[in-house]
Amino acid sequence: MPEAAVAVAPRLILVDLDGTLVGKNHEVSPRNASALERATAAGARVVIATGRPVRLLAPVRAALGHSIALCYNGAIVLDLASDEVLEAHLLDGRVFQRAVETVRASGLQFIVAVEGLPEVGIRGEHGFREGYDMPRGTLEEICDSGVVKGLIRAKGDQFGPVWDAFSTGFPDELEVTRSGIEGLIEISRLGVSKGGVIDELARGWGIDASEAIAFGDMPNDLEMFRWAGRSVAMGNAEPEVKLAATEVGAHHDEDAVAQVLERWF
Repeated sequence: MPEAAVAVAPRLILVDLDGTLVGKNHEVSPRNASALERATAAGARVVIATGRPVRLLAPVRAALGHSIALCYNGAIVLDLASDEVLEAHLLDGRVFQRAVETVRASGLQFIVAVEGLPEVGIRGEHGFREGYDMPRGTLEEICDSGVVKGLIRAKGDQFGPVWDAFSTGFPDELEVTRSGIEGLIEISRLGVSKGGVIDELARGWGIDASEAIAFGDMPNDLEMFRWAGRSVAMGNAEPEVKLAATEVGAHHDEDAVAQVLERWF
């Protein structure tokens, strides 16, 4: 990062969770938490930007203070202090269903689940994560009510073809990404991504993209990296994420977020 840029503290800090802020022990380290607390005290806004659903924030919530969280890659904007859903960008269940049926008609094999609003949770087709406690049903049944995010789990060696089919087949209907869970493809409403949603929020706060820094490690962080004036890929990030970043930091398990934020806070 250029020396002149380092001299200016960011007004907005965007932080992914898994593989970024959260260590191998699935917790936010005291050093990372303290760095975020100091940044907040200094007047910076901290936004947690994650693919996680709301229900999976509980293990790390205590370390996140009064942040705003973009859950499901931005489909739900949550106030962590009050648990209030500030925004919900729902995916039309029938649009998702038609896309699934179209790809299946080509012979590709995969199983589907959908995330609903926090009070509804996840529901899936029979065979999606066997042994996991969730309501089950047919594709039509699980798509019948509000869908926050679709989940596609490809079978065996079919991840590549299934990824290609969804990521290239519906450019005017769906937002397609992945966040690191092997074989899992994530589908959102068109335009819903960490970068797209934070752009709208930042405008309301009077913060320009040039005043933001983003931290991440996976392809679902790329839109956020493209939006923010500065971006830091973790040392463990995927190659395409490192290439898109302003700089590459330490491994996520080495307090990488804090190492950068301590330049200013």
